Parts: sequence; structure tokens; C-alpha cells
Amino acid sequence: MEFFSHPIVAVIILLGVLVIVHETGHFLVGKLCGIPVEIFSIGFGPTIFGFRRGETHYRLSAIPLGGFVKFYGSLPSEEVPDNLKGREFYRASVPRRLVTIAAGPLANFLLAVLVFTGLVMHGIEQPPALIGEIVKGSPAERAGIKFGDEIKAIDGKEVRSWKDVQRLIGERPKQNLQLKLLRGAESLELGLAPDAVQDEDMPGTRGRIGISRFMVPSVVTRMNDTGFLSQAGLLTGDRLVKAQWSGQTYELRYWRQFQNFLEKLGAAQAVGIEPAKIDLVVVPFVPESDDSSNKEKRSEQERSLSVLVPAGWAYEASTIAASTGITHGQLTIFKAEPPVEGLLRGDLILKWNGKPLDSTFDLSQELSVYHEPKVKLSIIRDAKELDLDIALKGIEVQKVEGKATAYTLPVTFWGTLEQPEWIVEQYSNPARALVYGLTETIDLTKSIGRAIGGLFTGEMPLSTLGGPIAIAKVASDSVRIGWQAFANALALISINLALLNLVPIPVLDGGQIAIVSAEAVIRRPVREVTIENYQKIGFVMVLALFVIATYNDLGRFWASMLRGVSTMF
Repeated sequence: MEFFSHPIVAVIILLGVLVIVHETGHFLVGKLCGIPVEIFSIGFGPTIFGFRRGETHYRLSAIPLGGFVKFYGSLPSEEVPDNLKGREFYRASVPRRLVTIAAGPLANFLLAVLVFTGLVMHGIEQPPALIGEIVKGSPAERAGIKFGDEIKAIDGKEVRSWKDVQRLIGERPKQNLQLKLLRGAESLELGLAPDAVQDEDMPGTRGRIGISRFMVPSVVTRMNDTGFLSQAGLLTGDRLVKAQWSGQTYELRYWRQFQNFLEKLGAAQAVGIEPAKIDLVVVPFVPESDDSSNKEKRSEQERSLSVLVPAGWAYEASTIAASTGITHGQLTIFKAEPPVEGLLRGDLILKWNGKPLDSTFDLSQELSVYHEPKVKLSIIRDAKELDLDIALKGIEVQKVEGKATAYTLPVTFWGTLEQPEWIVEQYSNPARALVYGLTETIDLTKSIGRAIGGLFTGEMPLSTLGGPIAIAKVASDSVRIGWQAFANALALISINLALLNLVPIPVLDGGQIAIVSAEAVIRRPVREVTIENYQKIGFVMVLALFVIATYNDLGRFWASMLRGVSTMF
């Protein structure tokens, strides 16, 4: 596997498959249309191996980054053998030439469909359509969506995984949607309209309702020594497992579950005249090696705490940290690598330049629009609030508008977000699997088409263009992950290749389609000198795009390329 994951080997395999499929599409349809094929070549440059069968010379050429099919009589001035005269490419009818040219991109689309069909028949791991965290004040919260709800359908369309949720909501900003949910054993429907937010990766906007598949673990941060939970012995870094109260057991693996439990407890205790007794089970939590889901390992680490809840205590979200003595560990620092001067383990971040933070989502929102190398953080340390000037880490990122420096806080938080176990989406019925393959290909074609269109309209800068080095990295990384990732990358790049070839640039299939279409409009062959000049322009355009893409690749991967070269010496 290490051999196949080498970037050169991986990209040769990937491009080899794509080129063979693309050129075979031209070849087969051309043959079916009665157009004789002179050369079928995989690769460019000098011929390594070749043989002739019938009228066609089949070749394997030295440069394995492309290929071509050469039809006899592509131009009227070309000489062809006497036995092939009358069947030349330029003499074929306009419809036959158009379908022959379009067959290459269509073959790449078909390859993507078949790959996605095969993947889903084998089984694809997907995150479930299960609601984790919900943003305060978001359309989802206003509509009444709750933690743990499972989305079953959106506007009557079946939802099978989180990917369907992202697609169906993302493509409908500001539109009224009906969501069918499963809450426990109860089925219900809710209506909402997604907010329109700027898409960070594509031109235009996308819909967002403020939900996440990630869940905040019930890892606590000790805020004071006076709250009834901190007095019971809860420490920063403890993870709640379960509680026993009034003869019932409550699972507390996630912070939302703990909040729901406290609400029930507070509602009962607010009218009580005696302290309530609850028994808590907790385990120590380490973000990088969490064993809390391993029951056997967890039982060895568990400890029990007896808690007395004061009579008359009522749940109040705004005072919960003060009354219980704890809060979630979502913004509590576990460690910083490299160390961040001024920050220590156990520090709880409260504010960013004076703006209160409640979650890692709030923090990520601030970081996404922050462009300064320093920030003023308000933290809690040893029950005291401190204001610190903290230096951020600058990293170069590729955004839609071009390269930019983004600043981040290089820390690991104690309450690292988790997600539920992934499900396997699998269809044994070939027809249903084919529908999945078609749907996936159409959705990706729309997204990639928007990006390519953005390159020509200026909505997507040319700095986002990737070239052979980027393709090699994608191929290499996907091989390391596994064959399913490689197949997924193959289908994705196959769609890219198909769409790029349909762009009406001379020397590409789209340029040839433009020439033949022009001939149909003017009702006579386009002059050879016009075609030659058109192709010269096309060659320059393709060469320019190649240079720009390679320049972008070098800018993105130069450091890692140097590291790779240095390991050879």
C-alpha cells in the first residue's frame, strides 16, 4: 500500500483510469457512428508500446498524464487511405460528430455514477441525521428542534444521513421547509426557513439553520467551591456518566442530557422543603485518549459522589454555574501546543475582546472574521476573572478570494466535541443504488459547475485552481485512507474532468463541440485557417491555465515538497 500511496504512482493510476475511460468513450461512439480511428493513445509523447489492429494503431505513450483519440480526416486537408475515403471525421454528419466528441465527458460522468453506485452497494459510512448542538437564537431553536432529534425527511424528501441534511438545507436558503423529526418514539413535523450565509467554498450563499451533528460531552469545569456539585467533589476534567435520583437512572454522557436532568431536578426541588439526594457516577476525562465509552475500562475509573441539592433550588440557566459550582468544559483549556504564553491548563475562556463566548461555535465564529495577531481574552482561573493579551498563531489559508493569513488559538479544550457512531448506508437493490449514484453525481456536478463558472465570472479567483500536484496529493492521501476514499476521489475528479472538457476552449472537447455547432449554424464547413487559429488560441489558454494551476500548487505545497525531498538525502 505504501508503494501505491506514493504521489507519482497514485496520480498515474488515477489519471490512467480517467483517461482510459474518457478516450474509450470517444473511441466506442466514434466506431458506432462509422468514423474510423487512426490512433488510440494512453499518454502523450514517444510511444513505449504499440500495435495495429485493423485501421487503428493502439499506443501506450511515455507521459502518463493524458491521452487522445485521433480520427482519420479530422480536417479536410488530411490525407487518408483510399479504402477510408468517404468515412472521414469531417464528412460525418453534425449529430454523429457531436455525440462522438461529447462521448468522452459523458463516459466520465458515467464512471462517477458507477463508482458511487458500487460504493453504496458495498456500504458507505455516513454520520447519522441526529441533532447535536443547536445555536442559540437560530432558526432551529426558534422552530423547537431539540438535542437528540433525528431528521427523517425535509420537504417530503427522505433523509438517510447528515450529508442529506446539509444538501437539502444548504441549497434552500430563505425557503420555507417542513422537517419530519423523530423524537424518541414520537414523530412530529416542524416548519422553518434557513438563514442565507455566504458559502466559504463556492460562489453565492447557502442555507443554515444552526444545528450540528457534534455533541458537547458532559465534561465539567469547576467554577467555585460553594456550589452544591463542586462541594460534592466534582473536579475540572471529570465526565458525568449517570445519576440516580428518586428511584430512576439518568444517562448523562452529553451536556444537553445533564441540562435536561437539572431542569427536571430543579422543577421538583423548587417546591420541596427538604434537600434532595442524588448519586452521581463520574470518570476522569482526557481528550486525546477518552475511554469513557469503553464500559470495562470505564468501570475501573468510575467513582461515585453523593450530592445534596438544597431545598427550594430552582434551575435557572443564567445562574446555573454559580449555584452548582460547575460549567461545561467546552472552552476550558486542556493543553496548548506549542505553549501559548499566558494560558494554563484549566483556564476557562469567557470573553473574546469583551464579547462573551458560550461555546466553541462562538469561538470559531470570532476566529473566522478575526485578522489581528493578538486578542484580549477574559478567563476564569482559580475562581477569579483575569484579562490577558494573547498572541495568536498565524497560518496561511486558501479562501475563495485568494490566499490569506488566518489566526487561530492552538489549544485543545477539555470538552472536545464528539459525534455519534456513524451508520452504514447500503442498498442491495441495484436500481436503488443506481438512483443514489445518479443523485450523487448530479449534486456534485452542480457544485463543481458553480465553481468552474465562478472562475470565469470572477466570483472564484484563479488562485483556487488546482493542478497536477494537487491531484497527486489528493490521489496519494486517498490511497492512504483506503480504497473507498480513492474511489470517491476518482469519481470526484472524473466529474471535474468531464466539466472542464465541456468548457468551450479550443483543443478541449467543448471547443470542438463549438466548432461543429458553428458549422451547423452557418450550414457549411468552418475554414481550416479559422480552426487552426482557434486551436492556437486554445493551446495558449490551456497552457496558461496549466501554469497558473501549477504555480498555485507550488504555493500550497512547497514546504511539504521540500520536506519530502529532504528525506531523500
